[in-house]
Amino acid sequence: MRRANTDAAKGVRRNQFLEAGLQEFFERGFSLAKMENIARRAGVSKGTLYLYFDSKQDLFMEIVSSVALPRVEMLEEILRQADDFEQALELLVSALPMMIQDSKLPMLAKVLIGDAFAFPEVIKRYRQDVIERALAGLTALIERGCEMGVLHTDNPYNAARLMVAPVIFSAIWAVVFEQGSEKSLDLPSLFQTHKNMLLKALKA
Repeated sequence: MRRANTDAAKGVRRNQFLEAGLQEFFERGFSLAKMENIARRAGVSKGTLYLYFDSKQDLFMEIVSSVALPRVEMLEEILRQADDFEQALELLVSALPMMIQDSKLPMLAKVLIGDAFAFPEVIKRYRQDVIERALAGLTALIERGCEMGVLHTDNPYNAARLMVAPVIFSAIWAVVFEQGSEKSLDLPSLFQTHKNMLLKALKA
């Protein structure tokens, strides 16, 4: 593979490394993944890979940023656009199936859950940059609904956790239980059911 000389070419090369890295982490786990294997998958030498990333953890953190952060930003944008809780739920129900089916998020979730104790700093950063950001936005949405008198819950933060539970469930299901299965989880139907249950539970 020829050396990338322009910024655009370097960006393409970097993305190739992220794809190769995610595949290696997904198949072998963080602990057993090797930089030389990632380089081989990308068709470069290990030395070339180290020109872009200082370490395996550095590469994995960039994978987290490229896969998960855009989804958090999308969720935050949905919450900004919504006039009320019900509209926000409707927008989320429409967007979440695509966020799971058309992204590498399930693969990333499998690595994080399967090998969490191997990289505590990465887990801490993921919680701060991804999970807590998402929960903060949802908690604020529920709190606004409670202040307006249209929702009721004693604990908006826990309610926000329950809101995102099907997302985590769906990601795990996709990479663990659908392997070799002919039938896929009907995500639009799942999230529609979840939306209806949330409205019944939270509406004042």
